[in-house]
Amino acid sequence: MNEQEVVQIRPAEVRTRFSNEFARAYMNKVYGWMALSLLIATGIAIFCTRSQELYLFAVSNWLLLSLVGLGIVVVMSFGREKLSARTLGVLLIAFSVLEGLTLGPILSCYTQQSLTLTFACTGGTFGVMALYGACTKRDLSPIGSALLMILIGLIICLIVNLFWKNDTFDIVISIVGVLTFSILTAYDTQMILRQGAAMRDEEGRAKGAVLGALSLYLDFINLFLYLLRFLGDRR
Repeated sequence: MNEQEVVQIRPAEVRTRFSNEFARAYMNKVYGWMALSLLIATGIAIFCTRSQELYLFAVSNWLLLSLVGLGIVVVMSFGREKLSARTLGVLLIAFSVLEGLTLGPILSCYTQQSLTLTFACTGGTFGVMALYGACTKRDLSPIGSALLMILIGLIICLIVNLFWKNDTFDIVISIVGVLTFSILTAYDTQMILRQGAAMRDEEGRAKGAVLGALSLYLDFINLFLYLLRFLGDRR
């Protein structure tokens, strides 16, 4: 290899190294926020199952807490341009607290062993799909619309089955839910990486990290809840 060839190669190597380091640093922020959210929600949920006063509060106000949490997600999603990164971070923490309160009564219905098993399976599935989304060269953006339609269908089916209460239909919903949020994990991971690569200002990256953590956090929690329908052993 002559000197001219070395000069031609070096800029590409530098760009590749910079791109990899940039993506790694950005995703570390995303997963850092996600880990914090999971830690808060898990801690609140466990405390809720052990405190009778907090448990009764969560059960009595479960619908209200869920609606407030949904409102926070909507505000974060549509208020990205107006809200600062710090405000988004505070909202994410507040949402995690509310999620812990809504999860507490649900987790109290299952044994500790089945919850641990489900969490481990969720972590493994989430990790594999996130790795696929980060490493695959296949463009996953075309499936975004299909995933959105499936999510809407899932919500409708869940509402219908609240009144119908058909066990077979519930199993079908659970299978579709597991598959959907597994694929969503890969899709969201790829989209977060692309959005991060397009951001060069520090504030934009900080906002993207919080919102990316919210997306992956929701994927993880929903995947956990759908797997719990199969693996959960009720008390």
